[in-house]
Amino acid sequence: MLNKFIFIAFICSTISLLTTGHVIRSGDKIDLNAKVNFDLKDINFGDNITYYSYHIHTYFLQKNENQVTEATALRSKFINQFEVDSCNAACGTWCPKICHWDLNMAPAGPHPIGSWGIYVPLEQVTETISFISMYHGNLTILVHPNSGQVKIDHLINGFWIKSILPLDGDELPDTEPIPPHGH
Repeated sequence: MLNKFIFIAFICSTISLLTTGHVIRSGDKIDLNAKVNFDLKDINFGDNITYYSYHIHTYFLQKNENQVTEATALRSKFINQFEVDSCNAACGTWCPKICHWDLNMAPAGPHPIGSWGIYVPLEQVTETISFISMYHGNLTILVHPNSGQVKIDHLINGFWIKSILPLDGDELPDTEPIPPHGH
């Protein structure tokens, strides 16, 4: 019963945040109305898509001491709660278990501000998204599937908690190899 309530509350708050247009506030210059750059001309939307895993990206204004503190505290809490190890270099996009990336203290790839990320296998999606949606505080979160169609995963099939940030789709490949069997 409690899980059903949490899910309904999560959906209602997400809809509320999207309709009221919450934005990040700080002295940092971020144009939340900026055009998102990406080109999906080579992607066939009629393709069947299989989700192999998810990523959770947590964003923070890297020049805002309060947000950096909040982001690192949430990261530590998440790592401890789920006993998360660091993703190693060989892991890449597809990993055999939940793992985390280091803090990005500057924009990196398509991500316009500081961030940290978690790779989440399908069997842990519900509990990790529930956790991050309950404890994100003032931080913006992107949750996206990993299907091998990177631009679609990040820019179309992902969902946001708190605010929507303009990702730079030009920094994303159109596709990537699907994971080895068993992931």
